[in-house]
Amino acid sequence: MNDYLWDRSGDVDDEVRRLEELLGAFHATPATPHLRARRPLLLFALPLAAMLVLGIALPAFLAYRASGWRAGALAVYRAGDTIHARAPLRLETPSIGVVDVGAGTTLHVVEKRRLALDVGTIHARTTSPPGLFIVDTPRAKAIDLGCEYVLDVAKDGSGSLRVTQGWVDLTRGWTQSLVPRGASATFDKDGTLSPPVFDDASAAFKDAVRRHDVARIAALARQRDALTLLNLFSRTSEEERLMIYDRLAQLVPPPPSIARDSMRWWSPGVTDAWWPPVLKASGVESIKKK
Repeated sequence: MNDYLWDRSGDVDDEVRRLEELLGAFHATPATPHLRARRPLLLFALPLAAMLVLGIALPAFLAYRASGWRAGALAVYRAGDTIHARAPLRLETPSIGVVDVGAGTTLHVVEKRRLALDVGTIHARTTSPPGLFIVDTPRAKAIDLGCEYVLDVAKDGSGSLRVTQGWVDLTRGWTQSLVPRGASATFDKDGTLSPPVFDDASAAFKDAVRRHDVARIAALARQRDALTLLNLFSRTSEEERLMIYDRLAQLVPPPPSIARDSMRWWSPGVTDAWWPPVLKASGVESIKKK
């Protein structure tokens, strides 16, 4: 009996040890309560850290974007940058508006309010005050007067400007073409500017302007083309100015202060009083003040 009891007690000890080993897997270590206590703190700290990073980085990024021309979600172009558009590209800045850049266009950012178009095509739609946004080309510069326009420059530096809203001042040195909505102007590779010509003018009239055939321009001009004639005084000789005066006077009678002989020695300001009736006859709104 004693041997039997001894043997059974050994079995019991073995069973107890096996049970302790099995239960040991579920035994909690002292570190567990500490980890569980820290988890809510981590869950709170991580979002707070993210908010702090965003609070610093996001305003900095927005300020960076605001200082230049945005292109898409991330790209920003600032003064000194060159853009080679292999595909159509949209540039935006809140203080100016939107400029769509055509494929194959090379463009420089001179400053936030000034771009330089080397070659290619841009379509600008501005919301800035008149006179603020300027686009340089190799032969002329386009000064926005509150408008929408398409500017195109060829490889030889020549180009064209077409205005669909408002006005654009196309200028080179002392020569100026004030181009209104519905009209276009050109500049050749030597920088000679054409006067503004309405897009609905006859092909013959446009050809005469392109050739600078003053006699034919005067003969073909409609009343709406009075604006083109008024822009020609700065580009013509003494005799040509008298020819233009006579035809323009037939289309839109001049104010009494503008005498025919005064056109022989035309200078800026001489024809200022003629502008309001000419604009009215041409069907365009007045130029916005700079």
